[in-house]
Amino acid sequence: MKKIFKEPLVHFMCLGFLIFGFYYLKNEDVASESKIVIDDDEYDFLVANWKNQWQREPNDTDIKAILDQYLRQEVFYNEALQLNLDHNDIIVKRRLAQKMEAVSNDLSEIIHPPTDAELEKFYNDNLQLFKLPPSYTFQQVLFLNSEPILDKEIATAKTLLTQENDIPNSRKLKLSLANFWEDTPLDEIDNTFGGDFATALEALPLDEWVGPIHSGFGTHLVYISKREASKIAPFHEAKPYIQKEFEYRTEIETQEKVYQDLLKKYRVQITSKNVPEAIKQTYNSL
Repeated sequence: MKKIFKEPLVHFMCLGFLIFGFYYLKNEDVASESKIVIDDDEYDFLVANWKNQWQREPNDTDIKAILDQYLRQEVFYNEALQLNLDHNDIIVKRRLAQKMEAVSNDLSEIIHPPTDAELEKFYNDNLQLFKLPPSYTFQQVLFLNSEPILDKEIATAKTLLTQENDIPNSRKLKLSLANFWEDTPLDEIDNTFGGDFATALEALPLDEWVGPIHSGFGTHLVYISKREASKIAPFHEAKPYIQKEFEYRTEIETQEKVYQDLLKKYRVQITSKNVPEAIKQTYNSL
C-alpha cells in the first residue's frame, strides 16, 4: 500500500480530484442553476444540419442521438468555459477570429450588394485583371523520343501531312494526348505540354505543318490554324468573374475597416524587449 501512494500517477490523480472537487463545491449554486435550453429554433437547426449530412429524415433513434450529441457538446463546452480552458488556446482564437471575419463578410454583402454601375466601374478601373491570354487552334502529332529512327519518322510524317493534311491513325491520341486543340489559352497549353512548347507556338507560321517542336511528352509536328492575340474580355462575357473579384475585394476592404474600427476600442501595449523600438512605438501609439 505504501508503494502505491508513492507513485507519481496516484499523486496526479489525487490532485486532479481535489481541484475539481474544490471547483464544484465553490460553484455548487451556479452549477445547480445552469440550464441548457433546446427550443424550436435550436431543434430545427440541429435536425436540418443532420438532414443535410445524411440526406433523409431522422427516425426516433437518430433524434435521440442528435440530442445526446448536442447535450454532450453543450455540457463540456460550458464546463470548459467555467474552467477557463479557452484561455490562450490558439485553435479557439483562430476559429473565433475566422467567424468574426465571416460576420464582416456577410455584413458587406447585406449592406452593399454590387450594382451593375459599380461592377462596370470596377471593370474599367481594373482592366488588366480581365485580360485574356493568347489562344491557339492547332493540331499536333506526337513522336516519342524512344522511337527508333526518330528523325526519319518525323521527316516522312511531315511530308505526308503536308500533302494530305490527314493525321495517320497510328499517330492519333498518342499517350491519350488530343491531336486537335481549339481556342486553347496559352497558359493551358503551357500547363499541358510543359517545356518550351507554348513559347515555340508564338513564333510558328499559320496553316503549315512545322517541327520538330519539343515538349514534356516528346517531339511534335504542329499545324496552327488560328492565333488569337491577348485581349481584354468584354464586360458582358466576364461579368460573373468581375462580380466575384469585386465581392472578394469588398470583403477584404470591409474586414480591414471592421478591424480598424474595433482596434480603436483597445489599448495596445508591447513590452517585449525583443520587438524593435520603431515597430513597438507604432503599436503602442494606438
